Amino acid sequence: MAVLHIVQFALPEISSGYTIRTAAILRVQRAMGLEPIVLTSPRHPTGPDSEVEGVLHYRSGQDPRTRVVWLRDSLRVRALARRIREIAELRRDIKVLHAHSPVLCGMASLRAGRALGLPVVYEVRGLWEESMRKRGWLSAPRYALARMIEARVSRAADAVAGISEGLKRDFVSRGVPEGSFEVVPNGVDTTVFQPLPSDSTWRAARGLGAGPVLLYLGALRDYEGVDLLLDAVPRIHERFPSAQLFIVGDGEARDMLAQRARASGDAVRLLPPVPHSDVGPFYAAADIVVYPRRSMRATELVTPLKPLEAMAMGKAIVAADVGGIKELLSNGETARLFTAGSASSLADACIELCGNAQLREALGARARAVAVARHDWRAVVQRYLMVYQAAGVTGLGG
Repeated sequence: MAVLHIVQFALPEISSGYTIRTAAILRVQRAMGLEPIVLTSPRHPTGPDSEVEGVLHYRSGQDPRTRVVWLRDSLRVRALARRIREIAELRRDIKVLHAHSPVLCGMASLRAGRALGLPVVYEVRGLWEESMRKRGWLSAPRYALARMIEARVSRAADAVAGISEGLKRDFVSRGVPEGSFEVVPNGVDTTVFQPLPSDSTWRAARGLGAGPVLLYLGALRDYEGVDLLLDAVPRIHERFPSAQLFIVGDGEARDMLAQRARASGDAVRLLPPVPHSDVGPFYAAADIVVYPRRSMRATELVTPLKPLEAMAMGKAIVAADVGGIKELLSNGETARLFTAGSASSLADACIELCGNAQLREALGARARAVAVARHDWRAVVQRYLMVYQAAGVTGLGG
């Protein structure tokens, strides 16, 4: 049975938590006997249709060239819906359209699905409306419109999947039937991400001393709160003068963080992003992995993917007590949670773990066990069978 996944971006051109999740879904669905197919949106870099790791990836062509937001989005939906219909005519074995947020993918899939008589699953991975908050004087009406569209698409879809319980509660409050919303959380390949010994040669080549070593690896966006981690470094360094912080990633906050990292001297190193396949040694070298997210609507409702990698690697984790993280980690059991937004609380948590190797080992071991039991992609992706069945798909035996 073929499943057409409609996504905004995909590997290998774009590497992010979004595309890593997509790649994991495709890989496991193939192993399950399904035939996943991908269609990328007009926002994806242009190029020919291609095969990526055995999965056919169709492209949607050139992104509309207009600065008028409503017109651009309308043209994107129209082009994507047209491309879905073209692919469905070529591939008569497609049994379901699986649209992944943002909501424009869902809009296009509903338009095409109704014309084709195919069921539509809409997967909510984040809150598109939140991106409207910083768009000048029109931010309020755009935000309200985005919320309305998101709710309409979710109610119109034959079934809805979402990555967190927080999103489920939010969408049920918007009128989406609770029984039609299945949580399919983020996951991790626990055979790839597993405890590794720290490589002394690797550490020396990157200027790492005795430590303890703190690591932030991920996107450098304002809401990730990495600046808060820099605020905590002086207090950590007072107690542990050899402590070092490695920040690995990219994003709009990088320039500001780079300036502050330079002012911190050898205590802080800011490195460019690395391919997802190369992150293992960074985790292995870290004594503590830190996720200092700020509390805002998106971080309270949406679960991140990166902490699952650290959990699977058996690392001690310090993280903000925002809702999305608390769905993954339990304070004192699998991580040390601190009060979101508080640099002093963050510093205290890091200092506690810097001085207690036994606690770090215990937290990491329990985190690894939870990752294996609850979050391995092979088990997580199986949940889509229930989603497809709820949408009215038959022939799920392959």
